[in-house]
Amino acid sequence: MNKKILGLDLGTNSIGWALVNKEDDKANGSIIAAGSRILPMSQDILGKFDTGVSISQTAERTNFRGVRRLRERHLLRRERLHRVLNILNFLPDHYAAQIDFDRRLGQFIPETEPKLPYIFNKVNNKWEFIFKKSFNEMVKDFSIHQPQLLEDNKKIPYDWTIYYLRKKALTDRIEKEEFASNFADEFSLDCVRLTDDECALHVWKSPEG
Repeated sequence: MNKKILGLDLGTNSIGWALVNKEDDKANGSIIAAGSRILPMSQDILGKFDTGVSISQTAERTNFRGVRRLRERHLLRRERLHRVLNILNFLPDHYAAQIDFDRRLGQFIPETEPKLPYIFNKVNNKWEFIFKKSFNEMVKDFSIHQPQLLEDNKKIPYDWTIYYLRKKALTDRIEKEEFASNFADEFSLDCVRLTDDECALHVWKSPEG
């Protein structure tokens, strides 16, 4: 019995093909037709080839597709994490209020993307860090074990508190909202545009003083 087999050789800049006729009882077959298709390139891509940059439109589209898939997977993980933490009631109120748990199932409400450790104060129009107590604990720990970090009025970023809380959670109790903040990487936490004074404290002061 004869059967026809189409073979394809997919490259970044071309596609090769061959149509082969083969009989079941014979090891060899015959080529009916064969050819190749060179993918056309725009003038700007050809210009890059002239300068020694070997990149094709196909390879570029593949890279873009990979980036899109990574972003889609990241957003899916974030949505699932939102739903789990919301069921546990671990999300801060200001953060959970900007998430649609009814229709979009964990996605942010359109045109919003709140920052979990920061809340916007409408009175003074400034972003305020909500874990200042833990921040002060961290800086106090620095003053005892790593005083060089506080020399010459060095500034300690509020965002360092996330890593302090990860260390603290190994041995001590932390608040449920603080626990949720440890997933900041999955929340795609971007640095809020704050002034230097809002972003960090120049010198730590004890609560007693």
